Amino acid sequence: MLEYKSKYFTKSLSVFGEPKLSIINKIKQYTNIDENSRILIPNCQDGIYVLPFAKISNNIVCYESNKNLLNGGVIDNFGSLGLVKRLKGANLDKNVKIKKYNFYDEKKIAKYDLVVAIRTIQLRENDKYSIENKLNKLMSSVKDNGYLYLTYYIDEDIEVSENQIIRYNEIKNNIDLSKWNILYYRDNFQRYTDHNSHPNHIGNHKHKIGSILLKKTPHVYKKRILDRRYKSASIYGESNQQVYDYINLLKNEYDRNVDVLVVDANDGKNAITFARFGFNVVCYEDNKVLLNGGIYNHKRTTGLKKRVSDFLVNDNIIIKEKNFYDIKEINKFDFIYVDSSLNLEKNNHITLKKKVRKLMSNVREGGYLYIYYDLVLNEIDDYNNSYFHIGEMQKIFDLEDWKIEYICEREEKNYCNYIYDKDRRIGYILAKKKRNRRKHKCHYTIEINNKIEYQKAS
Repeated sequence: MLEYKSKYFTKSLSVFGEPKLSIINKIKQYTNIDENSRILIPNCQDGIYVLPFAKISNNIVCYESNKNLLNGGVIDNFGSLGLVKRLKGANLDKNVKIKKYNFYDEKKIAKYDLVVAIRTIQLRENDKYSIENKLNKLMSSVKDNGYLYLTYYIDEDIEVSENQIIRYNEIKNNIDLSKWNILYYRDNFQRYTDHNSHPNHIGNHKHKIGSILLKKTPHVYKKRILDRRYKSASIYGESNQQVYDYINLLKNEYDRNVDVLVVDANDGKNAITFARFGFNVVCYEDNKVLLNGGIYNHKRTTGLKKRVSDFLVNDNIIIKEKNFYDIKEINKFDFIYVDSSLNLEKNNHITLKKKVRKLMSNVREGGYLYIYYDLVLNEIDDYNNSYFHIGEMQKIFDLEDWKIEYICEREEKNYCNYIYDKDRRIGYILAKKKRNRRKHKCHYTIEINNKIEYQKAS
């Protein structure tokens, strides 16, 4: 006799494709969610991300108003089994509470340990709400010490209405850094991500994707604030995206305070970000305007010193008003961050190799060196102490002492309007110091009674 099997035995795939496990693993890596964490997924569709999160937590709340996505049916020629049946087929229905209406229409605000909105904040069904309103609604649904994860499309996109366009850095600029910590952030405005066909777009297509993971810090209420501080922006723009990657790398690598060196810190574009995450930062800058404020490259800066004070990170940053490459002293750091420093005109009196060697000598064993540098615009040109040719940087690193984690040198030119106002070709390298250079004792020969003998130098 055949054993009866439920009609829900087969688990149907989502009509929106497979969930990206890299996203789920990233959230698990940076957060402390577990089986008891309360998780919100608005616009959950037919459960593309509900099912994988329901395997982590037994306390999921999700919103969806489309009946075909909820109960099954045809959507733009795509047949969906529906969220309800998919959950039953995976035996996860007990872990999920489904609310059958639009999350952004909800007037009551509940608090969650994690809010996840993956490629849904710009859905056309939410067009009546502005991006700012939707972002505020999502943030208001996060508990103190809870998390918000977003992915979104950048700039004009085939699936996004005109009033829902998100520009590069727009989401990040709407985050109040006194209330939120940025754990992960990346706007891939120059690269496309391949995407298979789905109900919102039939046929293979590409998107520019942005993503951000935030942690909400408990708000400390004060009766009256007498000393207001206004945080001024860097004239070089926002901190580089990879700074947040390295902050997380260092936090996972070390269980102590991390010592960071930033060379040619300008007005603190990247140095202040490291300090805000509690690292011990030493930064070098000898330009008086960038240090104290004034007009630089036709832009007004308040200066590194005032910006450090405005961000209340004085205790975390030591400012050295010197040219790093001219000093003889050597101090050891866990991480050295160098952005567009090697080619500065003030450093042209030193060879590129000596500048890199100087940086390498200040890295502790087990520490990291990151350099973002300029390449010659034309490989037949010779710029001596300013610009590398492709392949020259890597040759400086002795692989017995260093492990090159990655290196990238781009063939194409990029226009840069905030440093040089001209085209650039760039490269970047991250290397880990395996050991300090050993001082090998050399051998010499002496002649004794017409016999050659080898002896070690003392």
